[in-house]
Amino acid sequence: MTALAELQRNFISDCLSENINSKKPLLAKDIDISLISASGLMGIYRSSAIANIIYAMKLTYPVIEKLVGEDFFRASCKKFILSHCPKSANMDDYGQEFGSFLANFEPAKQLTYLKSVAQLEWYYHLSSLDDDSKPVDWSLLSSIDALHVKLLLAPSVKLITSPFPVNNIWQMNQSNAYENKPIDISLEQETLLIIFRSGLSTKIMTVTAGEFALLLSFSKQYYLNDAIEIATAKDNTISIDDTLKKFIELNIISGFENG
Repeated sequence: MTALAELQRNFISDCLSENINSKKPLLAKDIDISLISASGLMGIYRSSAIANIIYAMKLTYPVIEKLVGEDFFRASCKKFILSHCPKSANMDDYGQEFGSFLANFEPAKQLTYLKSVAQLEWYYHLSSLDDDSKPVDWSLLSSIDALHVKLLLAPSVKLITSPFPVNNIWQMNQSNAYENKPIDISLEQETLLIIFRSGLSTKIMTVTAGEFALLLSFSKQYYLNDAIEIATAKDNTISIDDTLKKFIELNIISGFENG
């Protein structure tokens, strides 16, 4: 009798392997083929498994589906699935590499902005699932030397840079978008974004180069003074006090550590 672990590996291979041998599935010797052939039986499971994973990807990448159309999306997802087998039973964990896949997928190569849009959608997806930040007593911050304090970003905060206006592309493909203004995606202009959760809602916000540099420094656990130097070097007009106040009120900055 075939061991359970091997049965499971063979089942996954027969369902989701790009190199599946349709004439002789690995499970052929372990399944009842009295009514239907092994390849026919595994084909049913294969179609069902792929359809379920594609549905999960539709939930994660709705804008990509709108941009390329349902048929193209399904075909590209199927190709992606067969070369990127799920490693977890939780479909919330699946699909991170889809943007890089699209960048190298020959039929989509001319749509160079898709990788950036996919990255935004993946981070939006992760942000919506991340833990809430814990309550903080900010009054304690006044007693700590700025040389030895590290400000912390909320768990849901994601930082994105893109050479395309991905925030505009994303917004114009939402169900509540009122206008269909043309977007010049050929114009390469650096876009700096923060994705974060506010209550039950996930937000996307554009920021300045100085603000982005400040938050990026915090994400790398730099001390406050060092982060301020980096941010002001990027933008000498930035008001550090106003910027910190804004990000604390939005719960983008959600805590601190005394280094």
